[in-house]
Amino acid sequence: MLSANRASLLGGIGVAVMTLILMIATESRMAIVWDEGYTLGREGRVRDWLRALRDPKTFAATWRAASPLEDLVQQVGVGPPRPDQVDTRAKLLDSRVVEWFWPFAREEPHGHPPFYAIVGMAGDVLAPSWELLPRARLGPMIAFSLTAGALFAFMTRRRGLWAGAATAGAWIFQPRLFAHGHYALYDALLTCLWVGSILAFTKAVEPGDPPTTGPRWRWVVAFGLLGAAAAGTKLTGWFLCLPFLAWTAVSRNRRAGLALAVGGLVALVALVALIPPWWSNPIAGVDRFLRSNLSRGQTTEIPTAFLGQVYLTPQGSLPWYNTLVWTAFVTPVGFLALALAGTVWAVRSARSRPLWLLVVIHWAFLLALRALPHTPGHDAERQFLPAFGCLALVAGLGGAWAVEALGRWGKALVIAALTEGAVSLAIMMPVPLSYYSPLVGGLPGAARLGMEPTYYWDALFEDALNRLNTVVRPGETLLLPAYTSSFRYLRQSGKLRPDFLWPEAMRYASHVPEWYIIQNRVGFLTDLEREVIARAKSENVLASKWGVPLILIFRNQGLERK
Repeated sequence: MLSANRASLLGGIGVAVMTLILMIATESRMAIVWDEGYTLGREGRVRDWLRALRDPKTFAATWRAASPLEDLVQQVGVGPPRPDQVDTRAKLLDSRVVEWFWPFAREEPHGHPPFYAIVGMAGDVLAPSWELLPRARLGPMIAFSLTAGALFAFMTRRRGLWAGAATAGAWIFQPRLFAHGHYALYDALLTCLWVGSILAFTKAVEPGDPPTTGPRWRWVVAFGLLGAAAAGTKLTGWFLCLPFLAWTAVSRNRRAGLALAVGGLVALVALVALIPPWWSNPIAGVDRFLRSNLSRGQTTEIPTAFLGQVYLTPQGSLPWYNTLVWTAFVTPVGFLALALAGTVWAVRSARSRPLWLLVVIHWAFLLALRALPHTPGHDAERQFLPAFGCLALVAGLGGAWAVEALGRWGKALVIAALTEGAVSLAIMMPVPLSYYSPLVGGLPGAARLGMEPTYYWDALFEDALNRLNTVVRPGETLLLPAYTSSFRYLRQSGKLRPDFLWPEAMRYASHVPEWYIIQNRVGFLTDLEREVIARAKSENVLASKWGVPLILIFRNQGLERK
């Protein structure tokens, strides 16, 4: 007979393996999205630096930086080093050389720290024969799958099998979270690390058998490393400590205080180790990073549609309730209901089971953080994605309560929630980022309410690309959007015609392009584009879902007539 610990662990391993199989099976259907091209370029630079460290002289003999038109990284900052500047290991550690090969953790557009790129390079070891994009996605997909297994094992051990199933289901079958879990980017990875830190902290400080006065130190170290990785992925990760501090102060838990103190020291050391651009001067590196990331409102303005109004974020703020609306709009109904029930149960049980309140505090904190004035409000759920990881944990608590309070009817509710999530995901493929809840009438209802049907170029999947390459005949040209890194990758990989233009190349073009491509991202659209989309015919639509156009193509003369 298996012990409860071993059974939950084996179950978690099974969930992780099945999730990874699902992720790999669906990866090829997921289009390259807005920021992934930059990730591929940055990982390429880091890959070159690591290769140079192994044999500097051989590397320097053949070293040639990509031209600005080939490079997938924004051409901002120091220029590439010369061969004579990379022919020894000592030279490769020079701050200016490191800054070029590691374009992270400083002024925009290189503001994000590098841990997500390090994880993305796991594919170089595990699947070196794969194409560049799926290879870069493998590491994030493994992290997403391991988190699914950890959630199942953690919740099953503490609240039972039904709670574990509800938690893992609310993680895997949340359509938008599932989509982000594929991408070679930072948001889903940050969500994995945020949730993992909650699990590690709980294991470090929860009462043991036999009881102990201090925390479990191996889990304190794990907590510190996860915290460092979160801070080394995105600025949002720097706020991870605040909910833990709040809960520790309220609960007056000595073990928690020790865990935070020691875990914080571990995190501090590990964070500097994860960011090579800081090695030469950590204090200046931290100052430079924070100045850049906390002043984005002065440098970056992104129009965002929300309930029929366009806001210029982060200079202009979305309404304070925007995260509540987004959560209700993009979460399957069953998971949302379980999460609300779990929240009520955790608050009522706070005296006897205070650690469950910690999860609710994290969820509420993340909702409040993105709702603050002048925080980045674009890209729907993406900017507060870790909240949906916390929602999965709280939904597990709701599943446990439902089964305990309602018996078989509670089990039926959990099954219904899991079924709804799985069906929602299946019917939204390959554009799960366009999922909206039945509460608002799905994607068509959300579009009528003035929400953005799409925002990440995720609808330019293989079928849409093939049609695009076919509709625009040889000799004709297409004007691509200004944000071009992912489009450059598509051209370099042969998935997009090389004769298509983007705006910065227009001044060298001999004629006006015959075709324009438009993403139905409402906040970005001009009045003219809104008008032509409203009058679009089927032949103009490259990708749509439930009758809502996502990607459209128009002849230039057609636009002029409108």
